Amino acid sequence: MLVIPNRVDIATMVELEKALGGPGRVAWMVENTLMPGEAVMNRLRETKSPGFVCAVNQQGRDAIIARTRQQLELGRHVVMLPGRPLQAPGTLTDVPANLLSLFDGTPLHALPVYAGMYNNYFDAAITTREPYDLLHITFCPPQRAGNQLGARVQAAWMNAQASQLEHLPMVEHANLPQMLVEALLRNPKGRLLDGIDDSTLVYRDILSAAVMTTSVLEKHSATTRMGIILPPGKLSTIANLACLLAGISAVNINYTTTPEQFEHMVQQAGLTRFITDTRFTNKQRQFAWPPSRDLIYLDTELAEQGPWKLKAWNTIGKLRTPQQLMQHAKVATPGPCDEAAVVFTGGTDDKPLGVPLTHRMLLAATLSLRSRLQLSPGHDILLSVLPAYMPAGLIGGLLLPLLGGFDMVTYPTPTAGKRLCTLVKQHSAALLINTPAGLRAMLKAAKEPTDFAQLQYCLSSGAKLPASLTEAATQRFGLQLLESYGTAEVLPFAAAAMPAPDTDPDTTRPTLPTTRKGGIGAPLPGVAVRITGLYTPEASSTPSNPGLVWLRGPAVSTHYLNTSNADSPRMHGNWFCTGDVGYMTPDGLLTILGRKVRFTQMGEEMIPHVQLEEILYQIYNVTPEENERKLAVVSVPSRTGGEELVMLSTLHKEVTPPDYLTLRYGVTNLHLPSSWAPRHIIAVKYIPTLPNGKLDYQTCFLGACRMLKIKLD
Repeated sequence: MLVIPNRVDIATMVELEKALGGPGRVAWMVENTLMPGEAVMNRLRETKSPGFVCAVNQQGRDAIIARTRQQLELGRHVVMLPGRPLQAPGTLTDVPANLLSLFDGTPLHALPVYAGMYNNYFDAAITTREPYDLLHITFCPPQRAGNQLGARVQAAWMNAQASQLEHLPMVEHANLPQMLVEALLRNPKGRLLDGIDDSTLVYRDILSAAVMTTSVLEKHSATTRMGIILPPGKLSTIANLACLLAGISAVNINYTTTPEQFEHMVQQAGLTRFITDTRFTNKQRQFAWPPSRDLIYLDTELAEQGPWKLKAWNTIGKLRTPQQLMQHAKVATPGPCDEAAVVFTGGTDDKPLGVPLTHRMLLAATLSLRSRLQLSPGHDILLSVLPAYMPAGLIGGLLLPLLGGFDMVTYPTPTAGKRLCTLVKQHSAALLINTPAGLRAMLKAAKEPTDFAQLQYCLSSGAKLPASLTEAATQRFGLQLLESYGTAEVLPFAAAAMPAPDTDPDTTRPTLPTTRKGGIGAPLPGVAVRITGLYTPEASSTPSNPGLVWLRGPAVSTHYLNTSNADSPRMHGNWFCTGDVGYMTPDGLLTILGRKVRFTQMGEEMIPHVQLEEILYQIYNVTPEENERKLAVVSVPSRTGGEELVMLSTLHKEVTPPDYLTLRYGVTNLHLPSSWAPRHIIAVKYIPTLPNGKLDYQTCFLGACRMLKIKLD
């Protein structure tokens, strides 16, 4: 049959020939716009392997299919032999979308093959090119001929990659405490630069302080979990590292949450003690702090132990091997599936749900993010501003620099635009992960066009990145904002846009896209995406069509705290339902259209509420303000069955019949079906939102039902 590998080098060629019955049973198909490298071509010539060269742009699809069938009828497997396009690090495949979709709708079946390349060290554990320590080839389930064959092959590759990463020896037998100790001892002069007071703490001191803190945790902790209420900085890094070394789960608490939510988190995680800092408790007075007897003031504890003890541990670290130091410090040796940390959901959840994170999940997530970044340890500096209660802060702002050997600058306020601009410029930061609100504050504070010149990766996390913000960053500073997509259940992101690879004027090789307008980016290595119908967990045969987005992988959670998989409708086997509607583009990029609850099904048509809200703003000639919504669309049960659209509006003091005509004509004038016009308009004083700025859909929905006198079951 037709065999489609994601990438091929000489070692892969040899293994494929063995598996498919020998060189005589394989016909290699080469496309002339993406010729393989010289080494592969030389082997084809030396072995006189059968095959053919085709030209999609010149011959057309029918001629290529005819040549493929000719080889199949001769009893050979036709293996697509991709060359090496220009691409960002850590990409899933070398096959461009136009080649991958070449056989869509033809009578040819396909056998996807995923070739994974790995190393036995952290910095390049997941790679896409030689040299590498381990080649893992997976023959995926055959894909039947038909529509979207290329998209289904792509989905099979993602599944295979997720399984391979899960069973990579480094991940399968993850020993995160040992890896952290070895990394910090290997890079003792790595620096944590405090953006508040410009002080510096080297990684040797951080390791020694964390070891000293483990004895404090043993004295105070009565459970296997410890709360941490600290912003990004020296003490947060030491506290989280100490918990990992002591075998205690770090539960980083959102210190901007409500008292009710905080109490819920404490009860759910069974917390009795909390690590914090004297200065931070005085500053964050609005937080519902636990009684002082339950607080461990880390600054005070370290000061009481004295600088001499820090120097003693530093000396021990210099004179002993990592294993000897771990034994002397009684560092825990947890299993890879043991709980290492807990984060809590936010956003649309009524009450935060605890998500337990294992050592394997944390390591897999850090490896996955590292594989997409073209950064140099010891040279590039990371700016850490997101708190560790956010997965992006825990992985990208804490574990990545410690394990990867990067210097990091920390600052506790992600919206302090002026100070963050200064830190980016002062330290030539190469990586920053921040929220859209934080990025907006930075763009407002920036003065010079060169303020972000050294920033290679500026990732947006935690909320939808507005297109206006992206355009402003590009026009004013030449800065590319990179949108990411993730939830608390997926570490640190499910997908993220990346900078386009550097072009080479001396080559005509095609370039694989890394982002697309209106979309996110490619899933991170080890994250598999499944697109299903809105009410079924079975994979769709058309993943390029909108549907419910499910995720799987070694960095994706499979259950919530104190609940089993069977208790949650969002977990189905190893798959996690995001509750978002989206699709995969032919070039392997993920597009998210919105929450499932923010769509209305009318017949075969799905009406997206977010897009409709943008249209309504356009109809009323109103610009949505940053911090205040003017309108919202919800879907309520119809008295005649099905659903109908309702618009909540602060633009109307009272609603009259002409207002409905304005809506209907406004929608149809934009060449949209009249079904997009909301059936009801309800004048309200304000639109409820959640603490993170997102629409409080549940409150809006219940309010609309009450105003329309709709009885709910």
